[in-house]
Amino acid sequence: MNKQITNFDIFKYFLYIGLTGFGGPLAIIQYFYRDLVQTRKWMTEEEFRNYFGYAQIAPGPLAFQVALYFSYFKKGFFAAVLAAIGLFLPSYIIVLIFSLFYASFRDITVIKWMLYGIGPLVIGIIFHSGLNLSKNVFKGEYIQYIIFFLSIIVSIFFKVYIIYLIFAAAFSSLVFFIVRDKIIKKNVISFFPLIIFFFTNISAQFHNSIFALVNSVKDGLRGKITELAVVFLKAGALTYGSGFVIVGVLRQEVVEKLSWLTPAEFLDGIAFGQITPGPVVITSTFIGYLISGVPGSVVATIGVFLPTFIFVMIISQIINRIKDNFYLQSLLKGANAASIGAILSTGYFLSVDAITDIPGIIILAASIALLFFTKIKPYYLIIVAAVSGILIKYYI
Repeated sequence: MNKQITNFDIFKYFLYIGLTGFGGPLAIIQYFYRDLVQTRKWMTEEEFRNYFGYAQIAPGPLAFQVALYFSYFKKGFFAAVLAAIGLFLPSYIIVLIFSLFYASFRDITVIKWMLYGIGPLVIGIIFHSGLNLSKNVFKGEYIQYIIFFLSIIVSIFFKVYIIYLIFAAAFSSLVFFIVRDKIIKKNVISFFPLIIFFFTNISAQFHNSIFALVNSVKDGLRGKITELAVVFLKAGALTYGSGFVIVGVLRQEVVEKLSWLTPAEFLDGIAFGQITPGPVVITSTFIGYLISGVPGSVVATIGVFLPTFIFVMIISQIINRIKDNFYLQSLLKGANAASIGAILSTGYFLSVDAITDIPGIIILAASIALLFFTKIKPYYLIIVAAVSGILIKYYI
């Protein structure tokens, strides 16, 4: 394996991925495997598996975490900083340009028609990403599937805050494995709905207590930029799973709770995140820009990535002591299962907001079929969906 890798080499590589890494978190991680393990041999197979496993310990985007772990263990803290900048900077610039264009021209008829076609496709991508991620995250434990389905049901029918669900699922999973493996080693499945309900309430109270303090500071400082920073730091710090989980949390915050964006605007932002390379949470740039201009885009983007960077740097110091810890792994199994459920419930809510006619349903169904049964890249489908939207609106 090449021992002469420099910090600049790492920066160049992740800048390249930031410019060309389309397809979502799992696709980007596959690029890492192809380039860093198979082609450049900067990383061994074992290191790759380890970094992917570590990325499920901290909250935040998976691909971003894998990049940070690789860079830190290869060359240290400064290399991790360069990798982070390289990975999100190109996406930030591209999405910012799209945001400027959107703010000026979104009312033009042909742009509306294009976004009409792209919206259902983006929802299809969310469903596809969630189900694909489950194949990599679920560890063959049936309780993860139960938490997964329960989190979808609770989220859709009771509209519970996603962060509460993740906390509840994590602690419920911990209780389950302690009881099963440490105490009585028998099936306690009949208690699980009650356990999840209990921990949902406990985690909600915990969340409210923590952020009451944050909100007090925010009210003292005032200003939308401060409020924006709190929202995105919270989303980045408390959300496990892929970037689509963070997108779900942001939808609850900026659309449902604060009404900063309409459902249509939010979905358009996800679309811009999909047609640009890099992490999907770069949607935060679009949201921040629409709310508070260029300063808002900077605050939102840094806010959503910074907690993950900090967590990874801390975990890197103690990873050998905690990676196989029974209690930590028990927590993570539940948190990750609920996170994937949250991705699918987010797709459901977005579809309710965005798909209002038969052509939209057809585009969604065709998108899901193509994503699952062909190897067509999502960015090609986005072009097709945009053209389809124009044709549908022109002729119907």
